[in-house]
Amino acid sequence: MSIKIAIVEDQQKIIDRLIQRLSFFDDIEILFTASGDKQAIEYLEKLSPADLPKVILMDIEMPGKSGIELTAIIKQHYPEIDILIQTVFENDEKIFKSIQVGASGYLLKDDPIQKYVNAIHELADGKAALSPLIASKVMNFVKKSTQSREEKAKETQQEFSLTDREIDILKGIVEDLTEHQIGEKLFISHHTVRTHIKNIYKKLHVHSRASAVRFAISKGLV
Repeated sequence: MSIKIAIVEDQQKIIDRLIQRLSFFDDIEILFTASGDKQAIEYLEKLSPADLPKVILMDIEMPGKSGIELTAIIKQHYPEIDILIQTVFENDEKIFKSIQVGASGYLLKDDPIQKYVNAIHELADGKAALSPLIASKVMNFVKKSTQSREEKAKETQQEFSLTDREIDILKGIVEDLTEHQIGEKLFISHHTVRTHIKNIYKKLHVHSRASAVRFAISKGLV
C-alpha cells in the first residue's frame, strides 16, 4: 500500500523537483501540492478522512501564514497527519516552534531524496516522531532559553538590589500567599515577612501586591 503525502511549498520549482524525485518511489503517492495556506486547507477539506495524506512536506517560509502557523492549524483539525517541515537552513528557534505546534520533524531542502523517503517511511511506520538529532536541538534550545531567562532574572535582582530572601518573599506574593503562609513556608515570623515586603515595595517603587506581582512576572523573577 502506498503512503499518501502532500506538498505545501510556494516555489513551483521546488515542487517540481520533489515530484520528479519522488516519482521513482512506487510506494509514495503525492495526493496534492499547494502553494500556500488557503489552497492547502481547501484541498484537505475536500478529502474524506480515509483519503487524507499521512505526511505533509511543509515549507517553513511562505507568504500569508507561515509553515509553522499552518502546521498548528492542520494539527488542530487533522491530528493524525504528520508534518515534516522543510527549511533552507537550520534555525533552532524555528525548529523548536514547529515542534511545539505539532510538527514531526524537519528536512533541509538540499537533503538527498533518500532522506526524505526514509523520514516519510518512519512516520508511516509509527516510529518516534523526533529523531535524536531533532530532540537534541529542541533540548539545546530549551536550555539556552532557560539560561537566558535566568540570566535576565539575575540581572534584574542585582539592578534592584533584591536579596535572595526578598526573591523568596516575592515568589510567595505571586503565589498569593498571606504573610503568615509565607512565614511558615520560609520558617520566619510574619513580622519579618512584613518587613521584607516593605523593603521590596520600596526597592521596586511599587505600592501594592498587584504591582509587585506584575513587576515580578514581567521581569522573569518568578
